[in-house]
Amino acid sequence: METKLNRHPAERLTKKDIPFLFGLISLGLVLLLFYTWAMPLIDPDEPRYASTASDMVLNNNWIVPHFNGAPRINKPPLFYWAIAISYKIFGINEFGARLPSALAAIGTVLITYLWGKRIEDRKNGFWAGIMLMASPLFFFISRLCITDMLLTFFVCASLYLFFIEYTEANKNNHRRLFLSFLLSMVFLVKGPVGLLLFILIAICFLLWIRDFQYIRRLWYLPGFLIFLGIICAWGIPFWLSLGTKQIFALLSQEMSGRFVSGYAHPQPFYYYLPVFFMGFFPWSLFVGIPFIHTLKQRRSMPAEEKRLVYFFCSWFILTVIFFSLSHSKLMTYILPISPAIALLTKSLSRWETEGTLGKRYVRILWLALFVSATIPLALIFAMLKWAPAVRGLSTIHMVIPIIILLIGALVSLYIFFMSRRFLQVIKVFCFTNCLVLGITMAYSVKCLGVFRSTKDIVEHCLSDKKDYMLFSYGRTDPSLVFYSGKNVLEIEADTRLEKLISDQECSLYIVMSIHDYQKKQEWLHKEKLHAVCQNNTHVLLEKDL
Repeated sequence: METKLNRHPAERLTKKDIPFLFGLISLGLVLLLFYTWAMPLIDPDEPRYASTASDMVLNNNWIVPHFNGAPRINKPPLFYWAIAISYKIFGINEFGARLPSALAAIGTVLITYLWGKRIEDRKNGFWAGIMLMASPLFFFISRLCITDMLLTFFVCASLYLFFIEYTEANKNNHRRLFLSFLLSMVFLVKGPVGLLLFILIAICFLLWIRDFQYIRRLWYLPGFLIFLGIICAWGIPFWLSLGTKQIFALLSQEMSGRFVSGYAHPQPFYYYLPVFFMGFFPWSLFVGIPFIHTLKQRRSMPAEEKRLVYFFCSWFILTVIFFSLSHSKLMTYILPISPAIALLTKSLSRWETEGTLGKRYVRILWLALFVSATIPLALIFAMLKWAPAVRGLSTIHMVIPIIILLIGALVSLYIFFMSRRFLQVIKVFCFTNCLVLGITMAYSVKCLGVFRSTKDIVEHCLSDKKDYMLFSYGRTDPSLVFYSGKNVLEIEADTRLEKLISDQECSLYIVMSIHDYQKKQEWLHKEKLHAVCQNNTHVLLEKDL
């Protein structure tokens, strides 16, 4: 069962690529930017990044990021800079905040296209890019104002350039210099985590294929100087502004606290198994087949094919293990594996045309297709119990996209039964997923906007107020800082509000949750606070002066 790759190592982008690139970019702009301006920024992460970037624009401080009046230094500034540039063009709003993530997602799709084109042809690259956009996790994160999509883009670009440099017969130092630039961008997005991930994937891949000599070629002094120069261009002014003690405390907190002790987002080791299964459905049902094929055919597999599959397998496996070992886990952390999943799954269509898709693999494909049909059925039966009608979504809102998903699975079963062509199955699932994800996003705007943001209560009750002080009872929702444009102070039940009022003519408002509002009636009466506005989750209180 050998396969033969149809690579085009020397081929550059030509006019023949224009329709494919135009199709991917157009679909990406529509699919990934649709409704991004209508949905409020979702607490806690989105408005925190958006507000920090708006502080850069308003106060012209591009070195030390600030949020709510205090330095926010647990992330490097590149993502803040990207949002701030977007603000300069489109204004400080939800669309401007989310645009960098969407553009980074489209860039990742284009890199996937180029990689698929090198493996086989333009059509292969095009459908690999569509598969990537139709992956649920990739789709939703591309529409959010968080760092993970920009990190995924630079990690993917770095791995692509590394693999080109490794597989090309003619080595090019200009590629190595540009790779160093990309790695510096990886560092400036999320610190050393992305850099360590790249090094781990590259070295373990070279060890797996036993190319020990190339490991020494990873060290390139001019490239390291470029990397160091870019980091220092921001790092030295940053260090001069904050001092050594605070920076080392930050590094200790991020590297040890998050990865080892898990002070934020602690989750069990197996956390990413269900995240992977649902986040990349239905490709997660099929991606195991190339792994089985690699293990069974590793001795007879052509060297070129082996390098390719080993690289994608290293990328996939090591990323999952790397983040699984961390005690702090979020579903967005494994997003960098997205292109590898799309390209590995798409390889099944190449096997069928070359006669390498044996009977055993066909049986596994049938099983995966039947599972893809049973999952929507199980969700429909479970919907009556957990449909969140109280949160603005009725049962019909949840059932409609699931029925579409079921129809897509049944159509894919029929098509594979009639044609035995996996590419046709990919096309059906891509169309179905895009339709389901678009409908789900449209439905979720109302739900998420009400329950995970304070936008409506700020706009309805504070938009016409000018001179006032704003407080938050308990932990401050970052959306309150973004939409009010003010620094928000946190208070508790033992706080004497009179001590906080410096100007008797200044109005004082407090935002608190409905739950706290119902429990703290005695304190509210004592402090002479009365409700002036509320929604399903928050209450805005004003103090009588």
